Parts: sequence; C-alpha cells; structure tokens
Amino acid sequence: MSTSTKPSAPDPDVVTDPLTEAVRAIDTTALDCIQVNAAVLAHAAHGPAAHLELGGRLRFAPRFGEGGSLPTVEQTPTDQIAWMGGPLGLVLEARRPLTEGRALLDLLPADGSPLYIVGDAWNMPWLPYHGHQHMDHSVLLRAADGGAHVEAVDAYDNETPYGRAEPVVCAYDRSKAAALFDGSSVLPVTVRSAPPVQRPMSETLAENAEDAELLLAGDSPERYAAAFRDHPDQQEACAALLLETWLLNRSRRLHAAWAAHHAPGSTLAHTARDQAAAWDDLAGQCYLAARRVQRGRPVPPQIHPSLVELLRADARYAVEAAAGTGPGDTMPHEPTEVRRTVVETVADVLDAAPEAVAATDDLSRLDGYASFQMVETVERLEDSYGVEFAPGDLEPAVLRRVDGLVDLVLRTTAGTEVTHP
Repeated sequence: MSTSTKPSAPDPDVVTDPLTEAVRAIDTTALDCIQVNAAVLAHAAHGPAAHLELGGRLRFAPRFGEGGSLPTVEQTPTDQIAWMGGPLGLVLEARRPLTEGRALLDLLPADGSPLYIVGDAWNMPWLPYHGHQHMDHSVLLRAADGGAHVEAVDAYDNETPYGRAEPVVCAYDRSKAAALFDGSSVLPVTVRSAPPVQRPMSETLAENAEDAELLLAGDSPERYAAAFRDHPDQQEACAALLLETWLLNRSRRLHAAWAAHHAPGSTLAHTARDQAAAWDDLAGQCYLAARRVQRGRPVPPQIHPSLVELLRADARYAVEAAAGTGPGDTMPHEPTEVRRTVVETVADVLDAAPEAVAATDDLSRLDGYASFQMVETVERLEDSYGVEFAPGDLEPAVLRRVDGLVDLVLRTTAGTEVTHP
C-alpha cells in the first residue's frame, strides 16, 4: 500500500514539517536530480538560500569518452556528493552500496530524520521514469509511524518524455518500501548538519575566471560540440545533447540565482540571468532537434555553433565578473542602478514584490520590515558593494527609506560622509 501527496501551502495553525516546507520554498527547477534533495536538507538545516551556494561555481568540465562515446558534463553521483557537503553545510557520508531493501531500511534513523539515497529511477513509482528509463536519482527516506511506514520525499521537478515529475511525499508500508529497492544498487548517504563553508564572493568569481581563461585559450567547446555534430548516429547524439543542455541550463539558472542573491541588481546578476535565459533557449532548440531527428528530419545546423558561442560567452562573463578585486567592483554606482539594487535587496529580504517596495515611502509599513530585516538589508548591501557603513550613519530614518539607503550606498562608495536630513 502506498499514498502520495504534493506538498501544499502550510496551514498557520499546524506545525510544519521542515522537509516539506523546504520543498515548497526552493526553486527546484534550477537543480538536477542529485542536487535537489540535498538542497532540501540544506534548507531545513540552515534556512532559505542555503542551497544557492551550489550555484557559485560556473563549470564546464566535460568528460570525453573513448571508442566513439559522447562527452558529458554530468558528474557521477559519488563526485557530486563528495563536493556538495561543504557549500551546503552538510556532512554527507556515503556508505557501502546495498541491493537488499530490508538492509537499506535498517539504516533509517529511528527518530524520523532522513536518509539521503541515490538509486535507480526505474524502481521509483512516483517518477515518470518508473519502468521506462534507468538513471541515477536521489530521494530522502524516513521512518514514520514508529517504523511501520516509510516516507519518500522527492523535490525533483522536470518535464520528461514520460510525463511530468513533480515534488511529492509518498508513504509506503515497510514491506512495500523494501521491495522497491530490492535487486538494484542503492547508495545510502548519512547526513548531519555542519557550519556552511563561507567563501567571499570574490574568491568564487576568481576561481570561475581561472577556469574560463583556460577555456578561452583552448578548443574544448569546439571539440565538445563537434563530438555531437559528427556522431554517426544522430538520434543518439541529439538525445544526448538534449540532456547535456538540460544540465548546463539548470546549472546556469542556479548560478544566476546565486548571483542575484549575493549581488542583487548588479551587472553580474543581470548578465548571469541573461546567460541563463540563453541556455534555456538553446535547450528548447535541442529538444526540437531531437524530435525532428526521430522523425527522420535533418538536425538544425545552428545548434552546434550556438552551443560553442554560449560556452565561450559564459567564459567571457566569468572573466569580466572577476576583473575587479571584489563584488563591489562589479556593481554600478549610477543612482538608478543603485536604487534598483536597494529595491531588489529589500524585496528579497522580505520575500515581497519589488514594485511594492519601490512604491513605499516608509519601509517599516511593509509587513515584516523590522529591526532584524533592517540589519539583514544593511549587511547584504555592504556585501554587494564591498563596503562597511559607518555605525553613526545607520539611523532609523535612513534605513526605513529607499532614498535613504540609496544615499547611504552612493556616499559610502564614494568615500564621503552621509548627511542626514
């Protein structure tokens, strides 16, 4: 017996479950099937935006196979798990793979805390891949009803050839849950919380630029695109390229969210957003190409040059983003741009519409804008512009007004004192 439900809006009179609350709060469409459930754990442990640290590094590191096999940017689950823990503030310890469901369920913590696993999507009935396609997929398992039942929490969100995968919580009796994982390899990963690795934005941008300079000096984008263009089986090549652009698109969307969180309104954030939109367009073109080839039609010739150009545009963006000494060097100090940054920062802190923030004379009238939110706004603006505001300038009359915050930023970045009315 099993039941499944979509996580719904929380009832203010009911104690919410941290995992389902996290599933609702995260933009799961910017995460792949290995990242997404680790991101849920990070949100539950450290709060909103913790998962965005996965998006800081802008990578293109394809693995080129031998014997005619196509290259791929997809990392192995083991490599992803080994890397994700630090940015997410989690200790992820991979155990020995298991092929017996009962042995897997014996690892579930008795207190109902989750076990992160990677198994075969073919065996997971809540996914449209079930019975259709073998692929690695993560899910969170936890004991319920004193161990009589097992819940599967999966935040994955994607349109697949077999239907839509949506975030879901499924409940199974223990014997049925065990049967789902019998006979195929499952990697169990124990989880505990740890302090997130706090890295200055400038360090991440510098690492991205270092990788980008190597890419620009070489021909890896051209070799990568040519492998798909020249493959003798274009149905196979287009299907593989569709997955590749899907992965690159999601990683660029996550990077854009990371940039918008750390430097809202900046040139860096807007360029990252534009690059992510371009990847979304290319992924759509690759989907159409795959469908056309299945019907015996030729591959649209523009997709391979477009792939090369987007990879090189990513690299140019990364070099330009790190051209200064810190995140403040990527921020425009023109008043209109600073105003947009202030409005977007306050809106992000409050989870409010930027239009509502921009139209408010006194920010304290907005729901939730109190002392804590004022402090968070100040800290975000300091981080974005690479400055520290003078304590004497942080007066309530300044912090409650968009104009006051804009004036504070402009004068501080110019190295002048702020004069209050």
